[in-house]
Amino acid sequence: MPRQVHLATALRSAPRAAEVATALTRFGFGTLLREIGLDRFVDKSEEEKAHIGQRPIELRVRLLLEELGSTFIKLGQIASTRADLLPASWIWELKKLQGKVPPSPWEGEDGIGAFLESEYGERLATNFHNIEHEALAGASIAQTHRATLSTGEKVVLKILRPGIRERLTADIELMRLLSYLVQSYLETMGFDPEAVIDEFSRQLLRETDFRIEARSMARMGDDFRDVDGVAFPHVYKDLSTESVLVMEEITGTLLSDLDVSLLDDQTREAIVRNGADAVFRQCLQIGFFHADPHPGNIFVLEEGSLCFVDCGMTGLIEPRTLDQFAQITHGAITGDLDRVVRSAIQLADADPALVDNRALRAAVWRFIDEFRQGTLESLDMGRLLNEFFTVLREYHLHCPPDVVYLIKALTTIESVASSIAPDFDVVSHVHPYVERLVRDRHGVHAIKERSEKALLRYIDLVEDLPDEISRVLRSLGRNRLSLQLNHKGLDTFTEEVERASMNISWSLGIAAVIVGSSVLVLADSVDQDVSILTAVAVFGFVSAVAVGLFRLVRLWLGRRD
Repeated sequence: MPRQVHLATALRSAPRAAEVATALTRFGFGTLLREIGLDRFVDKSEEEKAHIGQRPIELRVRLLLEELGSTFIKLGQIASTRADLLPASWIWELKKLQGKVPPSPWEGEDGIGAFLESEYGERLATNFHNIEHEALAGASIAQTHRATLSTGEKVVLKILRPGIRERLTADIELMRLLSYLVQSYLETMGFDPEAVIDEFSRQLLRETDFRIEARSMARMGDDFRDVDGVAFPHVYKDLSTESVLVMEEITGTLLSDLDVSLLDDQTREAIVRNGADAVFRQCLQIGFFHADPHPGNIFVLEEGSLCFVDCGMTGLIEPRTLDQFAQITHGAITGDLDRVVRSAIQLADADPALVDNRALRAAVWRFIDEFRQGTLESLDMGRLLNEFFTVLREYHLHCPPDVVYLIKALTTIESVASSIAPDFDVVSHVHPYVERLVRDRHGVHAIKERSEKALLRYIDLVEDLPDEISRVLRSLGRNRLSLQLNHKGLDTFTEEVERASMNISWSLGIAAVIVGSSVLVLADSVDQDVSILTAVAVFGFVSAVAVGLFRLVRLWLGRRD
């Protein structure tokens, strides 16, 4: 089983396991370690140093992740984007995690210089005229360096930290082990730790392959090639590898480092307008978007133009999902409860029977009631989707990660806009994107197009029907037609029948012993002295009573469980 494999891998990494266990103890999780049997890895004196046990668990987990280093920090950062998997209190705390860490040194066998030589070989001297040894910045899994190509172009290298993949693999296996061991401990906290780890490992795999980020950045650059005010760095695909991303150097100021109070109103509005246009166009029109447009990933250029960097976290929304968004938006405004509930269930890939769940329908109706008096012009799309999926999360309906990233992107850029230009009406500005989303689903042209597609499907069905009937008849004639039934709840029914049969068998056995003992007493009643038959009868009565009481106690305890 996979869990056994993960356990074996984790035990092979015993030193790291001991380090993690020690950190858990230091941050007040000593009781948990004892319950799951990992206290053997910890020096008992560490428990005496723990003075944080009474503080909120969300805070302790955040400090623990910072203590354990890059992999665990990245886990927390990715988990903070998954409002469908974690409660709001956890999201709020994990967003405080800082990914900036001291960069790896250039010199040494394990340094950046030696890593680049092993990555490029002779191509390093051929393609690069100069690479600055001092890093521009260091993050949890990568760091950046300025460089000059042999052609004279200024570029920036995003370099994966040497040895980080091996560390990530070992840490993820430890995370899987811990998530399995603490599954029951965290069930009452509102999320599934194994689901968080699974999503984290998938996302981390994408973020540590810079060839994926190179393709994403190039694609976004093509999408906005003819759009003024929005840009993405040019990527040198022929020089980029799985561990090194080569892109043009952007000469601007990070929005996170910019003192917006020094900017005039026109520039601030230009920043907000360009940012909102970029994100809403990507999310609601193109369907491929930058999933983390926070100020640290946006450069401000001249006259409020923007350049988005760090495209490792992206989202891809297929047309059907956008169609479901349109259904939810239109249903919320028109008060169509059935439409919104059906779209939600389809989006979450949940049991269709939930459409009749009274509690879910009531919760969705409360959500609709907040928006149904409004219009498209006044609709806050980010708030609508965020509140809608908060409702779904309460009923354990988990949406695809890309859907969650879309909501995060929309709400992030709206938050950025409100902090830079509070008086700018973002809702009105992005109204054309929302209107187009709904119009593409409910306009005359859209209805005509869907009708044509439905008609073609019916025509295909009629054309295929004779062949399908012939196939069924041939199978029937050859006695090859089989019918497979899936009985929901049959296992529970079988268990109840087996339990009832067992109780009946015991009852019959006890009754037989009582009857047999009574016969022995009657047979021996003619003799005034106590004989062996009476002794056997008394033993039978006592045994029957004892067994009967024992079975009754077992039955009562079973009912309680």
